[in-house]
Amino acid sequence: MRRGLFLTLFILLSFWGTSQEISKKPKIGLALSGGGAKGFAHVGALKVIEEAGIPIDYITGTSVGSIVGGLYAIGYDALTLEQIIGNQNWKELLSNSYKREYIPAITKEEQSRYLISLPIESKKINLPTGVLNGQNVVELFTYLSYGYHDRSDFLKFPIPFECIASDIATGEEVVLNKGFLPKAMRASMAVPAAFAACEIDGRSLVDGMIVNNFPVDRCREMGAEIIIGIDIQDNLLNKEKIQTIPDVISQLSTLMSMQRTEKNRKNADILIRPDITGFSAGSFDTESAMELMKRGEEAARKALPQLIRLRDSLGLVATVRPRRHIPDENSSLFINQIVVEGTERANIISFLGKMGITKDKNITLKSIRNSISRIYATGNYDNVDFRVSGDTTKTITISVRESSTNILNVGINYETDLKAAALINATIFSDRMSGSNLSLSAKLSELPMFSVRYSLDRGWKPGVTTALSFTSDRIWGYENNKRNAEVNVQLTNIQVASQSVINDIYRISIGGSVERFHFGSILGQFNSSELQDATFFNYFAKISVDEFDKPYFPLYGWATNATFKVLTDNGLRLNGSSPIAILGVTVKGVKKLSKRLAVLPSGYGQFSFTKTAPIYYRSYVGGFQKTNYFGVYLPFVGLKRMELTSNSVALFRLDLRLRMWEKVFVSLNPNVGIYDILVSPVFEGKFLVGGGLSIAYDSFVGPIEFNLGTSNLDKKVTPYFSLGYSF
Repeated sequence: MRRGLFLTLFILLSFWGTSQEISKKPKIGLALSGGGAKGFAHVGALKVIEEAGIPIDYITGTSVGSIVGGLYAIGYDALTLEQIIGNQNWKELLSNSYKREYIPAITKEEQSRYLISLPIESKKINLPTGVLNGQNVVELFTYLSYGYHDRSDFLKFPIPFECIASDIATGEEVVLNKGFLPKAMRASMAVPAAFAACEIDGRSLVDGMIVNNFPVDRCREMGAEIIIGIDIQDNLLNKEKIQTIPDVISQLSTLMSMQRTEKNRKNADILIRPDITGFSAGSFDTESAMELMKRGEEAARKALPQLIRLRDSLGLVATVRPRRHIPDENSSLFINQIVVEGTERANIISFLGKMGITKDKNITLKSIRNSISRIYATGNYDNVDFRVSGDTTKTITISVRESSTNILNVGINYETDLKAAALINATIFSDRMSGSNLSLSAKLSELPMFSVRYSLDRGWKPGVTTALSFTSDRIWGYENNKRNAEVNVQLTNIQVASQSVINDIYRISIGGSVERFHFGSILGQFNSSELQDATFFNYFAKISVDEFDKPYFPLYGWATNATFKVLTDNGLRLNGSSPIAILGVTVKGVKKLSKRLAVLPSGYGQFSFTKTAPIYYRSYVGGFQKTNYFGVYLPFVGLKRMELTSNSVALFRLDLRLRMWEKVFVSLNPNVGIYDILVSPVFEGKFLVGGGLSIAYDSFVGPIEFNLGTSNLDKKVTPYFSLGYSF
C-alpha cells in the first residue's frame, strides 16, 4: 500500500513539474511591417515559418502587415494566402470602379464622359481626402473574413491580433484590437492621399506607417516573449531614386517612423528582411506579387537555422493548424433579418428593392456580394459595407456612407474635326434613392452646347425626363471629295418623355419634342432654298441596351440604340402632307478571340421613309462621330466628317483589335456600306468601301487614338486624332 501511495505521489509531482515547465515556455509573437505591395513578401516568409514548425501566439501588423496578419490570425495559412493574392485583379481592386453591368442604364452614358467628379458641399467644391475610397478592398476583406463578422474581439481569434493605425487629426498611434476586422485592416492601410481616411469610433484613421510601421513593441506588450519580425521597409532613398508617387510615400513613411523602426528592429529576436530591390509600394500586379513572395521565402530560408534552433531549444512539437478555406460563394444562408445603417434620407423599401434580396429566404454569399455591388454602382454611396452574423439563421447588416447630393463633373476632349472642348456638368440630386435629379451641362468649344435636364428614375415603373438644350454644329458640303461649303446651324430642343429601366440594362422611352433649327453664316455653295429656319413637332420612341463591361476598350458585351421618330411641323402633318418617319439603329458588340485579340462588329443604319428627307434629318456619313447631338451622324472610317450625305444608309464595320501592351491597342478598321437605298419597287443602292489602321492608348485622361483611313470615294489617306472621353 505504501508503494502504491509513493507511486501516486511521484506521478502527481512529475505531472506538476511538467505543467510548470510547459507554462514557462515563452510565447512567440509575429510582427509584420508596412510597405505596400512589398508586403507580398510576408506570405513567402510565413511559408518557411510554418515549415519550421513554429507556432505563433500573437500577431501585430501595420498597413499591408495588418492585412496579412489579420487573415493569418483567423486561420488562413501561407499557401491559401498565396492563392488569394494570385487570383486578384489588382487594377480593379485598387480603384473606385465597379462592375458596369450594375450601373443604372440611365447613367451609364453620363458616367463615361467625365475625367473628374467632385462633391459640392455648403456651396463649395470639396476635394476628397484620398484618391481611393477603399470600397473594393473592404468588400474583399469582408468576403474573406466571413464567419468572423460578429467576432469583435481580435484577441479571441485563433491567434490574438492587433493592428496599428494613426489618428490623422492628432497624430496619435491607435491600436486596433476590437471591432469589425475588415474595417480595422482598411484603416491600418489607408495611405494618406491615396486612400480616404477611415472613420472608426469617431476618429479619422489612416495608415499606421506614420507612427509605428514595424510594431514589434506592441507585440511585446501583448505578451510575446520571443518575436519573429518580418520587415519589408525600404532604407532611405537618395534623391535620384525618388521619381514616382509610391516612391514619395515610401520615403515619407520611412522618415516619419525611422527612429522607432530602428528600435523595433533591435527588439526583434529573429529579424527577416526580404530583398525588395526593384519594387515599390505600388507594385500591385500578379507578376510582382509572385516574385516578392519568392523573395520573402528566400529571406526566411536564410533564417531557417535560427528558427529550427528556437524550435528545438523550446522543445516545440509541430502541430497541424486547422486550415481555413476561402468561403464558398455558393453556400446557402437563411436570412431572417436585414438591417440598414447610415442612411436617413433613403426609403428603406426602395433600398432593399435595389439590392434585390429579401428576408426569410435562402440566399448565397455570391448573391449578397452582387447586391452590394449593385447598390454601390448606383453612385448614391461612397461606401457600402456588409456583415453577416448569426448561427443557423443570419442577419445581414448593411452600413452605408451617403455620397454628396451635389456633384461637379468635368470632361475634356480634343479631336481633329471639332478641335478642343471642355464639358462642365453640375448634377443636383433632390433624393439619391428616388433617382430624382437636375443636370446642367455646358460644352465649351467652337460649337458650344448648353442643356438643362430633369430626370426621375423609378426603375421599371414609368419615370419622366424633361430637357431643354441648345446645340450648335456645322454642316459641310463636298464636291469631288473636297470640302467646298460650310454652314453653321443651331438646334434648340425641348423634350418631354416617359421612361422605364428594366434590370438596369434596358432603357425604353416614349415622348415628344419641339426642335427649332436656325441657320447662321453660310460659306460656299449650298442650296439656299433648303437652308430655311424651321420648327418641328416630333414624336419618338427609343430603346437602348448597354451590356459592355467598359465604355472604352471593352472585353465583352454588346450595346444597341434604336430610335423611331415621326416628323411634323404642326403636330399632325408635315408641309400639308403626311408626316415623315425616320428609323435609326446602332448595334455594337465585342468577342474575345484570345487573351490579346478581340473582334468588334458594329452596324449603323438610318432610314428615311420618304424620297427626300429635309436637310435637317438626312444621314451624314464619315469621320469618327462619337457623339450625336443631332441624331443624324454615322461614322465611317476612311471618309472625312460628313463627307457623304444620303436619305438612307446602312453601314457595317468589323474591327480587329490587338492589345500590344497593357494599355496600348492596335486595330484594323474595315467597313462597308450601302447608301441612297430604295426599297420599292426594287432594292437599289450604291456601295461604299473603306477602312483604316488605328493605334490607341488607354490613358488616365481618357483614350488617345490616331487613325489613318481611306475609302473608294476618297482614295486619299485621311488622318484622325482624338484625346479624352467623348461627349
